[in-house]
Amino acid sequence: MIRHLPRLLLVVVALAASVSVAGPPAGTLRLCADPDNLPFSSATGPERGFYLDVGALVAARLGMTTDVVWWRSFYGARAVRNTLLADTCDAYVGLPAEAGYMDRRVAVSRPFLDVGYAIVAPPSLAFARLDDLKPRRLAVEFRTPAQSLLASKDGFNVSTFRSAEEAVEALGRQEVDAAFVWGPIAGYLNVTKFAGAYRIVPVAGEGLQWRIGIGVRKGDETLRRRIDEALGQLAPEIRRRAEHYGFPLAAAVDLTAVPPVSTTDAVAAGRSAFNQHCSHCHSPNAHSPEPARDLRRLRIRYGERMTAVFYEAVTLGRSAKGMPPWKEILKQEDIVRILSFLESVQSSP
Repeated sequence: MIRHLPRLLLVVVALAASVSVAGPPAGTLRLCADPDNLPFSSATGPERGFYLDVGALVAARLGMTTDVVWWRSFYGARAVRNTLLADTCDAYVGLPAEAGYMDRRVAVSRPFLDVGYAIVAPPSLAFARLDDLKPRRLAVEFRTPAQSLLASKDGFNVSTFRSAEEAVEALGRQEVDAAFVWGPIAGYLNVTKFAGAYRIVPVAGEGLQWRIGIGVRKGDETLRRRIDEALGQLAPEIRRRAEHYGFPLAAAVDLTAVPPVSTTDAVAAGRSAFNQHCSHCHSPNAHSPEPARDLRRLRIRYGERMTAVFYEAVTLGRSAKGMPPWKEILKQEDIVRILSFLESVQSSP
């Protein structure tokens, strides 16, 4: 997606790169990109950015080399008009693969990734619904769908920041408890500045998630078809590159759709989820005869840290003890319900 696509592309600070009047050499795929927009693209530094990596993978699959036409984009529509539609480049990686997006003049490939807004929080912060975050301090970015969504609801303690970067950095300084921001930027900061300390949960909802592809000019049907074929073959490698930049890849969760449940219902649902997913190691109903695997003793072992330890173990795993991470397998509401069940069976000191 172009820089801060969710703003639907603000004001372009046009910075055209030098482009040869004679056109590109044969066998060169000219990519449109922003020179200063990590984790998506960068003209300097060791990291090229995810979009340029994808473009290079596609070009190599097509037997082509790449050249980059740089143009700053705070608003994508004008950036597209001044690069791709001006025939200074051939492919614009990261355009919305959505019906109606400049479709009179732009053809977008098959989607290769879902991107959108996400909640960034420490693993110890439990939430299954958006309302669970009302007691918490939340950071949002100004003029984004996330800010609009929270503004439409009562009871949230929200601090507004000029950028997703500032919001996540406020979380790192513990000025807020969670941030509801653009997921790719949050994920990139999480791996580059915070050593993966935070859990990132993509949030489903209107205007919160997009599918992205590679845009070409409307008449370049042959190129679009070849790009489609390449993307289909490159899916595993593209996912690895997205993971490298920290993009959140779990399925988006609709945090507004989970109905409130009574404590009794939550415990029953948690018992069912536990027995389905956890009992093979921790015994049915958590009644393990092995002390090391007896989860009825979590409160005795960890005291007030029980919830934090539970979330860290479930979401990140404990590889040294043979426990895999479950964050991309279990739904957020199931993790919360399993915790409710375990709290109901804790042994007394």
